[in-house]
Amino acid sequence: MSLGKPLVFTILFLSSVLGYSQEIEGFVFDNMTKKPIDGASVYFDGSSIGTITDEQGNFKIRLLFQNNATLVIRYLGYETKKIVNLEEVDELKIGLKEKVESLKEIVVTSDPFSRKQKLKVFKLEFLGDTKGGRNSTIINESEVKLYFNSYDNTLSAYCDKPLIIRNEYLAYVVNFEIEEFKIFFKKKSLERTDNIYYTVYDGSTQFYDISSNDLKIRERRKKAYLGSSMHFMRSCWNGDLKTQNFRLKEGFKPVPIKNFFSKENPKEDLQNIRFSGAKYVIYHKRKGNYRSTLRINNLDTVYTLDRYGNYSPFQEIVFGGYMANFRIGEMLPIDYGL
Repeated sequence: MSLGKPLVFTILFLSSVLGYSQEIEGFVFDNMTKKPIDGASVYFDGSSIGTITDEQGNFKIRLLFQNNATLVIRYLGYETKKIVNLEEVDELKIGLKEKVESLKEIVVTSDPFSRKQKLKVFKLEFLGDTKGGRNSTIINESEVKLYFNSYDNTLSAYCDKPLIIRNEYLAYVVNFEIEEFKIFFKKKSLERTDNIYYTVYDGSTQFYDISSNDLKIRERRKKAYLGSSMHFMRSCWNGDLKTQNFRLKEGFKPVPIKNFFSKENPKEDLQNIRFSGAKYVIYHKRKGNYRSTLRINNLDTVYTLDRYGNYSPFQEIVFGGYMANFRIGEMLPIDYGL
C-alpha cells in the first residue's frame, strides 16, 4: 500500500436497532404537496440492501440481525433524509423537502492548481492507490467541484449529485453522496508523499453487486476483507481474534484478548463493550508486512458493536496505518459475507 497517511474515517454506517429479519414498510412523500414520490432510493448506509419507492411512494426493506443502522432516503432534487433511530418501528412516513440550490461558502483565495492536477489527487485519495482504486472509475467525475484553499493548504471536493463509482476489481457499482471531503496538506503543494497530514471524507454509500457470483471476484473480495477494519471488528464481536490470525500489542508488549476489552452482553446481536487501553498495534498473519493502529479516545465510553463490524460512537475509535488506508476502491458493503 502506498497510502501512508492517517485517515479520519467518518463514513456513517449503521446507528439504530432492528429486529432479526424485520421488514420495515414506509411511505415517502413531498413535504409540501404531500404527494407520493415514485422512485426514491431507500437503503441502509454502507450496504447493498436497498430498494426504491413505487408509484404510490411505498417501499419495503428487510435487514437481517440486530444492528446499528442508518436508513437513507434519497431523491434527486430533494434533501437526503437519514433516520438513525428505528427502534421497533414497523412503518415509516417520510416527508422530503425540495433542495434549495445555494452556493457553498468558500474562502476565496487564488487557486494555484489546475482542475486536472486537483482531480488526479482527489481520485487517488478518494478511490485509493490500490488495485481496487486503480480499477475504479468515477462515471460522473465532471460533477465534482474542487477547490484548493491557499490560506490553510486544503483541497476540498463538493458534488451536488451522488458520485457513481464502477469498481471493476471488486465488481461493485457504488453510489457515494459526498457530505464532506477535504485533504489537509503541510504546504502549498499537491505532492502526496510526506505532504498530507490526513484526509477526511464523510457521506452515505450504496452498493450494487455486478459480479454474477464470479469465483475470481469472490477471491478478490476475500483478499480485501482479510486484515481490514471490518474483519477486525467482526472478530471482536465473535470473540475469535486469535483464530482469525489477529495479534495485538500495547507498545511492544503482546496483549491477551481478555485484556483488550470486555463484553457486557456477549450473547446478544448488539454487544456493549468496554476497552481496557487507549492505544494498540494490530497485526494480521495474512497481512504480515502491514501494521495497523487502534486508538480509543475515551475509555469511559461504552461502545455498541454488531455482527457486521459496525460500532458506535464511531468518532471515538480511530484506525491508523494499513486499515486506515482503505478507500472506496477497497471498500466492501457492510452485509458482505452475511
